[in-house]
Amino acid sequence: MTTEAERIPVEERYLRAVGRATYKFAYLEWGIVWLAETLQVGFLNEVRKLTAGQIANRFSQAVGTLADRTPEKEALTLLASSFTALVEDLNRLVHGKPVTATGGEQRLLYDGKHGHKDWTIELIEDFAAKTAIASIEAGQLLHGGRLEKYQKNRALS
Repeated sequence: MTTEAERIPVEERYLRAVGRATYKFAYLEWGIVWLAETLQVGFLNEVRKLTAGQIANRFSQAVGTLADRTPEKEALTLLASSFTALVEDLNRLVHGKPVTATGGEQRLLYDGKHGHKDWTIELIEDFAAKTAIASIEAGQLLHGGRLEKYQKNRALS
């Protein structure tokens, strides 16, 4: 007997890649949220109402307010840019429509106002790898002193 979930024809490897990519993005997003909180106290209270794109915009704005001589400004600026690009790719992935590819395999295809992307397993894995790299960068910035300084300032106030 076939369960309802098994009646949707798609390779298990493909589903695992999509799941891994979306989980890694969620992990990155929360690293960005915590970095944003260290830049703009109260951001955590607002995040539940924001989309990933809005989080990216707010994070970029908060980074933009840092003085140019701030040691991490360049790294935070690069991370903000990278996160914005990853948000755009995530949206293309999760808003893709299921299609049957030329070889018969099932996958997602984004064909909308933000371009065209045929989400092969390789492209999904590449997205997940870029997301993991950005997560590591966010973690290094957060745990390289920003979080500790934020916690000390919060304890004093």
